[in-house]
Amino acid sequence: MKVTVAHLYKKLEELDRDVVELKKLTDRLASDREYSPILKETFLSEMNKLEDQKSEILKLNVSSAQPVAKKTTVTSENKTPTPIPTPEPKKPEKPVRKY
Repeated sequence: MKVTVAHLYKKLEELDRDVVELKKLTDRLASDREYSPILKETFLSEMNKLEDQKSEILKLNVSSAQPVAKKTTVTSENKTPTPIPTPEPKKPEKPVRKY
C-alpha cells in the first residue's frame, strides 16, 4: 500500500490531537461519580491504542525517496499547467455550549 509521508505526518498530528483531547477529558472527570472510574479506564485504554498506532507509524521505513531537485525538474519540463483544485469552504463551526 502506497502512502505518502505527508499523509503519515497528518495522521500523526491527528493522533497527537486525539491523545491531548482524551487527556483533557480524563482530567475533567468528576471523581465522585460512579461512572468516573469506568470512563477513566476507557479513556486511558484509547490513549494507549492511539500511542500504539503512533509508534507503528514511526516504525515504518520509506521504501523509495525521490530527491526534491529531481522532482522539481520533472515538473518544470511539463508545459501544460495543471489546475489546482480549490477546497470546499468549511461550514462555520457552531459554538459549543458549556453547562
